[in-house]
Amino acid sequence: KHLRYQQSYREQRPIIDQGAIHAEVSRLNYPIYFLDFETEGPAIPWIDGMHPFEQFPFQFSCHILTEEGTLTHEEYLHQNQSDPRISVAQALVDTINPQGSIVAYNAPFEKRFIKNLAFWAPTLARDLKAMLPRFCDQLVIFRNYYTDFRFHGSASIKDVLPVIVPGLSYKDLPVSDGGLAQLTWNKYIRSTNESERAELRRDLLDYCGQDTFAMVEIHRYLVNVTSN
Repeated sequence: KHLRYQQSYREQRPIIDQGAIHAEVSRLNYPIYFLDFETEGPAIPWIDGMHPFEQFPFQFSCHILTEEGTLTHEEYLHQNQSDPRISVAQALVDTINPQGSIVAYNAPFEKRFIKNLAFWAPTLARDLKAMLPRFCDQLVIFRNYYTDFRFHGSASIKDVLPVIVPGLSYKDLPVSDGGLAQLTWNKYIRSTNESERAELRRDLLDYCGQDTFAMVEIHRYLVNVTSN
């Protein structure tokens, strides 16, 4: 890994294993669901039965790409201080159909919460567990098959995206990382000011939506790279 980074820096170009990336991209089945969760894990649980710092999802974004190139977007954001887990699980089952691949960036994170949702929502467990074998992980590509010195040694989507897709980044978003998303959501569900709530909601949806749209654009770039 470090030798590839050195080579990329010396030659001022990315080091790309096109064959390996083509193999990863080729195993995707349409429609492709690009999925991202936002989660909370409070030190003092406010949901009965949960442990300190135990995480649960309160939001997801899902961009859906068809084989013809049509792109649609579905999302869910829990809006109050009630337990969001069953609502998130139901919205996810309603969004992701039984056919097609599911793409995430660091897929073990999303898979962990789908497993947890299956436990928390047993009536939806069969549909949720059926999603697990369908996952593909973009992070694997940038850890193993695509090295660019401009990533500064990172494979994080926030470092990869501005290089792969110039002009698309997180720097101008009011919510720009998962920690800020947690803080913003806690403020949102406790606020009684409708104007403030509308602004916080927009910021949360913009951030989570950016994550999945970024994956779509990265996917399109990788398809283009491996077709040349």
